[in-house]
Amino acid sequence: MIECRNIYRHYGPLQVLKGVSATITAGEIVSIVGKSGAGKTTLLHILGTLDRPDQGSIYYDDQDVSSLDDKAISLFRNQHIGFIFQFHHLLAEFTALENTLIPALLAHQDKAKAEAKAKELLAYLGLADRVTHKPNELSGGEQQRVAIARALINDPQVVLADEPTGNLDTTTSAEIHELIFNLRKDLGQTFVIVTHNPELARRCDRTLSMADGQILTHE
Repeated sequence: MIECRNIYRHYGPLQVLKGVSATITAGEIVSIVGKSGAGKTTLLHILGTLDRPDQGSIYYDDQDVSSLDDKAISLFRNQHIGFIFQFHHLLAEFTALENTLIPALLAHQDKAKAEAKAKELLAYLGLADRVTHKPNELSGGEQQRVAIARALINDPQVVLADEPTGNLDTTTSAEIHELIFNLRKDLGQTFVIVTHNPELARRCDRTLSMADGQILTHE
């Protein structure tokens, strides 16, 4: 479903990615591991079209998205890619429901239908009684569940997660890990996850191990 071909990326004199190639199949949960500075997050951002490679291409279902202009690539990102970050990045003045709705409203979806879907997602994630709560009224795990609902609202082809449980305690992290695998089982969702958590990496279908801007092994 996703293929990156010979990706290079540098920032000034620093070469961060050095000819990275990889494929992601629909329905897979793939982890990306490696020491800090290995290039994991840069690769994830390029996969998510948040950044562009200096050389190489990113294909989604044989479409070269790296060749799209800024407006087209923003539209593609909104419609096809969901994001979960270590810090939830919820808007403090908005409720859980409103935060979940943001990508759908940016896509100009019917508001009533989008609200109904957002409520279904929040209920699935165990937040049916928290839809009107703002982030400061939610626990860390609840905030991350809202972020997951936001990532899913537009039925993305893939959800890209950067240390999704890095800011959570052990018990809450385990709950979020289980939720990710349930989403694959129940919704067929594809995930690519940058993680330092060895337990999560072991549970994934495949692990891409990175070092010095390259993928060393596909396990």
